[in-house]
Amino acid sequence: MIRTKKGLKYKITCAIAGLSAAAMMLTGCSAPASNVSGTNTGTSGTNAGSSAANAAPGDRVAISFWHSMSGNNQEVLDSIVAGFNASQDKYVVTAENQGSYDESTGKFFNMAGGDGSAHIIQIGEQNLQSMIDSGIIKSMTELINTYNFDDSDLLDQVVNFYTVNGAMYAMPFNCSSPVVYYNKDVFDAAGYTEFPSTFEGISQAAAAIAAQDSGIKPVGMYAYGYALDQMVTNMGGFTINNGNGRSARATEVAYQEQIGQIFNWIADLQNSGYLLNYGSDGTNTLSGFTQKDVAMFISTSASCRNVIDSCDFEVGVSALPLPEGMEAQGVYAGGGALCAAAGMDPATEAGVMEFFKYVTSAEVQATWAGGTGYFPICNAAYETESMTATYQQYPQLRVAADQLLNSKVNEITAGPLLSQLPQLRTDLVTALEAVFNGSDVQTSIDAAVSSTNSAIASANQGVN
Repeated sequence: MIRTKKGLKYKITCAIAGLSAAAMMLTGCSAPASNVSGTNTGTSGTNAGSSAANAAPGDRVAISFWHSMSGNNQEVLDSIVAGFNASQDKYVVTAENQGSYDESTGKFFNMAGGDGSAHIIQIGEQNLQSMIDSGIIKSMTELINTYNFDDSDLLDQVVNFYTVNGAMYAMPFNCSSPVVYYNKDVFDAAGYTEFPSTFEGISQAAAAIAAQDSGIKPVGMYAYGYALDQMVTNMGGFTINNGNGRSARATEVAYQEQIGQIFNWIADLQNSGYLLNYGSDGTNTLSGFTQKDVAMFISTSASCRNVIDSCDFEVGVSALPLPEGMEAQGVYAGGGALCAAAGMDPATEAGVMEFFKYVTSAEVQATWAGGTGYFPICNAAYETESMTATYQQYPQLRVAADQLLNSKVNEITAGPLLSQLPQLRTDLVTALEAVFNGSDVQTSIDAAVSSTNSAIASANQGVN
């Protein structure tokens, strides 16, 4: 249980403080809680901006949904929300983009369930601990039990991530993980009809591509903190101590061995002339790939459809690589999920659960996955005709999904539970950029470790 005797206002203030630094540095990819992580049931007396009078025209209960989707993903989400509203006559959901995950959750914390706040908020996986700490969301397990919600078809991997001390705190919705995108034509021409699965194999392929003197850099890379901590997971390492913050609240990072191997591999690629670094600019990395400046890069699977549709060559997708001799553990269920505000009146709360039932249904998840690049979070979606047709047209989407479906379900692949996860990723980005600029690998890692551990210690002071 959360052992701090501080009140709800203090916990929310701590959460906001943890988010602010990350929001200034990164978009879309934070913040504090107790000696045993995340047992707050989130039943504090907030009203989530709702009351029994919260009715839309025609006596339909109005439900506010804050999300962080944009572009094509937002268009698909809007169509799903419209489908729910048309499917019944009791509730109407209004979806609003509130910026990045960190920006949206920061606003949610600031409003603390007051008038105008969201009933449903989409969070990034990095926001889970902060949401639990805040006390202004309700345990999803409690809602599942109250409303007899059938959660038996949810993937074990996503339940594993969003469950803390036996309780699930968010409803899985948009699941993704980092993958490798590669120009299949270039790799085929270099004699690699199967993409290498190891660091060493990619380095060898890069040498073969460079030897063709085609003017294309074999590897493009940007410093992407989320990909780095997922690579640590795939390599069998804990990102943070105390069982990734799940057996007890994390007090320091634990990724040093794996990050050292990753950074040394990247530095060797760059020193060999095989790598073009893009700093921390993912947009320009994608542009470099589509314009055939680079033959591969690592980014989120959520962009899979966009990457494929943006290229005039065959795009291949592969799981994250790892050093030779290692057994892949897989990835944790990154991406996003939906939290329900605490303190809603029964009518609104019932509507929220109806919406969750709709958006986690097999057909809706198949539609969502087919139109974006996210993975379905329920088993039945993979068996639908629409998902089968999508995978026939875009087999790359299936490759990306299989990385999660084949992941082991254990403490490592539960993923890191840390209020300062955005800070950890920001520090890794800074460290890798330093390596890009010629700094010593170990020195760069040491600086990241020191910065993150200091942030963790400060956050923990407010909750222990």
